[in-house]
Amino acid sequence: MLSEKLGELVTPEIATSILATKRERVLLSCEPANSLGLVVSKAGGRGYLPKKMEYPKNEDGTPLTLLAQINFSEMPNLECFPKTGLLAFYHDYLDDLTGLDFDDQTKQNGFRVLYFETVDEPSYSVEEQDALFESVDEAGVPVVDGEFCLRGVLAEQVILKDSYDFEKAYGGSFYELLDDWTGEDERKIDSLYELDSSSSQLGGYPFFTQEDPRLGEEKAYHDTLLFQLDSDDNIMWGDMGVGNFFINLEDLKRKDFSNVLYNWDCY
Repeated sequence: MLSEKLGELVTPEIATSILATKRERVLLSCEPANSLGLVVSKAGGRGYLPKKMEYPKNEDGTPLTLLAQINFSEMPNLECFPKTGLLAFYHDYLDDLTGLDFDDQTKQNGFRVLYFETVDEPSYSVEEQDALFESVDEAGVPVVDGEFCLRGVLAEQVILKDSYDFEKAYGGSFYELLDDWTGEDERKIDSLYELDSSSSQLGGYPFFTQEDPRLGEEKAYHDTLLFQLDSDDNIMWGDMGVGNFFINLEDLKRKDFSNVLYNWDCY
């Protein structure tokens, strides 16, 4: 039990404040699969994309590739998230920064977030999508090496990682408060940190190997973690990094994915 573990590391008052940040998320597991359909939840491969729209490309005309897609009808219900429809994340893996623009992390040029209310429209086939990349220089290294089925389960999470959410919840900086909470006991600090491991997920609280780009903002517009994809044996952001996408909560409720903040960092 989380409450019991916290009781061994911090005072009852601090444990209560930590447990007050409890929030549900959908933990995602990546499972190897062969010949996944176009509309299933997956990381990598080719996804569902209606033929009535142009295939997503960057400003130079280079096609973006599917990072992951979530079919919400296959996922547990998560408050404020869609219950149906498909949410797709595309990125430019041929770009040195994997489509990330540090001058404007919401600029959907090297990445794209697309939401489809239904998956009834005819889609570009795998072969048609493959053909778009035949003339593309394949010098880049894909984040996702292969195609993997994404499965989700509900799980609870508290804030125990350095982030904008941490400072808003506890009213202080991560490292100062952890020292105060534990009396600078390194064993306790490590144990607290390990109570919330990095993961791929929908919702909940984010993890960073470097720093939350929202830190320093008095009130961040992109206040909600939309999707996080963590590195593992077949998914790699630089040197064992993590990629995350943030959205405003009210935009999420309206299913408006036009203003999303994209970030990734690594060790």
